[in-house]
Amino acid sequence: MSAHLLILIVFPIIVSSQDQLNFFKCSDDVYPPGSPFESALGRLLSNLTTLPMKSPFLYSALSSSLIHGFAQCRPDASTAACANCLLQSSSMLSNAAGGDCGRSLSAALYQDLCLLRYSNANISASLDETLVGFIPSWLNLSNPGNFSRRLAELMGKISWDAAMSPVKFAAGMSEVGDLLNQQIYGMVWCKLDLKTYDCFQCLLSAVGRFDFTKAGGRVYEMSCLVRFEVYTFVDPSFIKPLTSPELLGAGVRSENITTSEGESGQSRESSKEKALLIVSISEGMALVLSSLLFLVVLFRKKRTSSIASIDHDADEEEMRRDRPLLLDFGIISSATSNFSEVHKLGEGGFGPVYKGILNNGEEIAVKRLSKTSGQGIVELENEVAFVAKLQHRNLVRLLGCCLEKMEKLLVYEFLPNTSLDKHLFDSDRKIKLDWGTRYKIIDGIAQGLLYLHEDSRVRIIHCDMKASNVLLDGNMNPKISDFGLAKLFGMDEAEGNTMRIAGTYGYMAPEYALRGLYSTKSDVYSYGVLVLEIVAGRRNIYLDESVDSIDLLKFVWKNWKEGRALQAVDESLGDRYMPQQALRCIQIGLLCIQEDPAQRPSMASVAVMLSSYSCKLPEP
Repeated sequence: MSAHLLILIVFPIIVSSQDQLNFFKCSDDVYPPGSPFESALGRLLSNLTTLPMKSPFLYSALSSSLIHGFAQCRPDASTAACANCLLQSSSMLSNAAGGDCGRSLSAALYQDLCLLRYSNANISASLDETLVGFIPSWLNLSNPGNFSRRLAELMGKISWDAAMSPVKFAAGMSEVGDLLNQQIYGMVWCKLDLKTYDCFQCLLSAVGRFDFTKAGGRVYEMSCLVRFEVYTFVDPSFIKPLTSPELLGAGVRSENITTSEGESGQSRESSKEKALLIVSISEGMALVLSSLLFLVVLFRKKRTSSIASIDHDADEEEMRRDRPLLLDFGIISSATSNFSEVHKLGEGGFGPVYKGILNNGEEIAVKRLSKTSGQGIVELENEVAFVAKLQHRNLVRLLGCCLEKMEKLLVYEFLPNTSLDKHLFDSDRKIKLDWGTRYKIIDGIAQGLLYLHEDSRVRIIHCDMKASNVLLDGNMNPKISDFGLAKLFGMDEAEGNTMRIAGTYGYMAPEYALRGLYSTKSDVYSYGVLVLEIVAGRRNIYLDESVDSIDLLKFVWKNWKEGRALQAVDESLGDRYMPQQALRCIQIGLLCIQEDPAQRPSMASVAVMLSSYSCKLPEP
């Protein structure tokens, strides 16, 4: 088929109390009068509009050798309203009735309640982000900052819900905190036969076309449509309020402790220069990828925003590089031999991890999140939203994700030496960990945490630093992984508070475990525990009650106070280590695990302590 010139014609029609807008998309290629295509089109339109539209899907599709088409109504539409909308659309597209698209070989008519489309090419399950129509509200916002942020959170949440829904539709409402009695209502809707990740990608593209300075807007793309207003326009029974995050239960990892079942998301305003960094990421499903969506949406704007002064062209290109790929399930399944047990690398609290080899020979690690794990959803949000924006040699690299076939897959670079705990706590494999390697790992982890706390574009608290979350590449260089429990801070924020305490026993800072307070000093505490484990070659806490052991931290502290600190060094090293370097590491570890967070050093200070022996260390 030759290239099509698409012509947009818009006819506003008042229906009921709403402004019913009709968006046409007509190809320039035409069929001759009396041709077989004309007869096939007549039959197609007649059949599509008379087929029973079963609730809640309200969708039908037909295909032949000459023509393909589909009809679809919103799930909140009544069967009568659906039928009337489709009959009207059919009449407008039918050349026999003087249709507005004439004799076009391909045409579409999109309304708020129904979609009707035909083409001489197969359009089944195809993603098409071509713009059909865009109408912003006439009402400007006097203070768009908080409104825009809440709108982005709302549209991110319902876009995810729609992509994961069998009806590919979702609606929601959000309160705007700084305006009296102000609500935002949003609706998103995809072509029913789209794959999950295609639907989400289309909605992301459409939301990116919104004018965030207006009090409403509608965007229609060929494969989806989105709308927001400050009044209700959807059946209220379909509207889900976006208030505090929806937690999906208190799922517990085998080695983790989770308490409480709810947490209020926090979000704070800062100066204009930092506003883009002050997006709080909750631990619930309510803000799925919304922070990433918020940034993408704002970076797409080609004008100066009242929210922040930024270089849009540069940031848009940067986000495009950082945005993770949505990978095809078939590619991942083929790379792992359909998730064969032979390729299984291990299994954590969220599900198994498999090794895979792509067609180009690249090795990958695939984390297959459990379909029944609520925390798996949370981890997916945080991994994609955080790791995709981070680039550092001591952080594991996320290559992409897949949301197809109800799967939740995260694809990382493959690291051949697995995790640190597999070496450190295994009597045979720890032989690989000579003192030079251990010191390199201690320093590398410090550099990775310093980047998260101070040097990345966003300040991130990892909240689950432990040996199993440190992966080792072919040269035994450490890379921090697993951002499922991570928190995002504004650069001027000092600490946060949560009612849902999730972490790993033995690594959690006392103020976090007891009161839910977390900050960069929480990671410093966990790092201190990890340093002492690396030096001693043993776990801080043994979960197996049959193992007779004492608390590692108490053991090291006791020897330190008695002037016998080197007795804590791993016996497997013999005398093949540097005593002064080992003493320095022990002292840094003890400084990091002090009970008072204010007494713990920052990761910037730790990095200096490790690199400069002229730096005198305080007594723990």
